[in-house]
Amino acid sequence: MDCCELALYNGKLAIYIALGAFATLIICLAIFRNYYIKMKGLTIELKKKNGQEQKQIDDLKKEVEQLKSRN
Repeated sequence: MDCCELALYNGKLAIYIALGAFATLIICLAIFRNYYIKMKGLTIELKKKNGQEQKQIDDLKKEVEQLKSRN
């Protein structure tokens, strides 16, 4: 094996390493994006739930005020 063949082999090896790193980066970004989307959906669900609970609290406060005014 002469120096030109060695350089060609090292060049191919460097390309494979770069492609592997790029693929790993893409996979990590896909995983992070999926996680972000799930967390965003969970946040929206919690906001809806909190809104419903806050409405129930407000309704109960109104009922308490009505009962206090009757007595």
